[in-house]
Amino acid sequence: MVMELIGSRLLAPYLGTSIFVWASLIGIILGALSLGYYLGGRLSKKNANLSFLTMIIMLAGISLVMIFLAHRDVLEWSMRLGVKNGSIVATLILFAFPSIILGIISPYAIRLKIENIEGSGKVAGNLYSLSTIGSIAGTFLAGFYLIPMFGSKDILIGLSITLFLTSLLAGRRILKIILIILTILLLNVYSLLPNGFVYEGDSEYNHIRVVKTQEVATMRNLYVLYLATETHSLIYEDSDDLFGKYHQIYRLDGLFKPEIKKALTLGGGAYVAPLDFLRRYPTAEMTVVEIDPKVTEVAKKYFRLKDDPRLKIVHDDARIFLNNNREKYDVIYGDAFASYYSIPFHLTTKESMEKIASALSDDGVFVLNVIASLDGPGSIFFQSEYLTLKQVFSQLYVFPAYYYQTENLDKAQNIVIFASNNPKAFDLNEFSKVATSNQKELLLHYWPNVITDQKAIILTDDFAPVDFYISKLLKS
Repeated sequence: MVMELIGSRLLAPYLGTSIFVWASLIGIILGALSLGYYLGGRLSKKNANLSFLTMIIMLAGISLVMIFLAHRDVLEWSMRLGVKNGSIVATLILFAFPSIILGIISPYAIRLKIENIEGSGKVAGNLYSLSTIGSIAGTFLAGFYLIPMFGSKDILIGLSITLFLTSLLAGRRILKIILIILTILLLNVYSLLPNGFVYEGDSEYNHIRVVKTQEVATMRNLYVLYLATETHSLIYEDSDDLFGKYHQIYRLDGLFKPEIKKALTLGGGAYVAPLDFLRRYPTAEMTVVEIDPKVTEVAKKYFRLKDDPRLKIVHDDARIFLNNNREKYDVIYGDAFASYYSIPFHLTTKESMEKIASALSDDGVFVLNVIASLDGPGSIFFQSEYLTLKQVFSQLYVFPAYYYQTENLDKAQNIVIFASNNPKAFDLNEFSKVATSNQKELLLHYWPNVITDQKAIILTDDFAPVDFYISKLLKS
């Protein structure tokens, strides 16, 4: 169970944490364990002995080390196959063999303990009970302590060392000690190889990486925040200029809501948009709901996030926060993402939109960032989200970040939707008269041609297949 949880963290930076990744991990590891149980039963028929069992345990430890050594190359290659196929292939290559070896251990150990037929049931029951208790303990230990406290790779090596030490209980110890020493030497060589990251670590919710790179056109230094597979935020090292076009589109908020005193952002990341908001509105207050305290720590260290009396940070799930919220906000920004461009499904539904609408002031505005295409198979999530918003908000205005003319409408991009229940319809021509030069350029991104096809649905808490829709986007 620990290996399964660690597997999800190893796959996350390359293939995400979607339902496809979890289905691949659970299905393949269960299948491999089943094969291991079968092989363990067959092997136990032929002169079962403790020495052979300890060699199997040693091999299991080596197989976990091989996951550590090979996972980066395997996962980078698997990314080319897409989320579904990549998850299956990567899990097969990395986790099938270790799971088979681990599966051999239980039936082989049972055979060693059985002294007579009459006692076989008791022995099997005791060992499987002990195995299940170990799985439960490992699950809670990994989820509540090991993963939050240590990196995934450190835990993997820790499991390997535990298996190595167990294997020394019997058999040719000198041979096993030599193998352990060679393995440690190999790991030390591997650890000296550069990984290209300014920071890399795990939290309860994310695999977090920070990369320092350069913008090709200007050669200006950039810091990039990765959460799982996603490039979440980018900032310039030398200025507060906004890199992302969708962050710039947020600056239209003052046209839709001229007097903003109180705002809420769902999803902090590197806090790029909230910090820009505080610079633009010197007397306004901002509350940011970020589920992961570790992400906030990284933002403070690498992305210029500083304590500010006008900035309140709440570490909570955004939907839970909305469920318990009693405050009113002039603007709410939706910028929470999970894996592979997908918003957590429970923040996409009609019920969550109703919570957001109830948290807005009478003429407040909801600004939602989604990643999708405007047309083609990859547009189904955008169209469904738009249809869902229409059930709650009377006015919707769509601003694609990059492709908003007639070309490349089937390409993935940030699409910013402004939603409001203001009884007075907004006039974009009137906006142009009072807009700054930057806002006038951004108003040109307005895209009035939203047509939802028959495949689009209203997303609800009961049915919101966000991961499935995003898989369509990745294929387009």
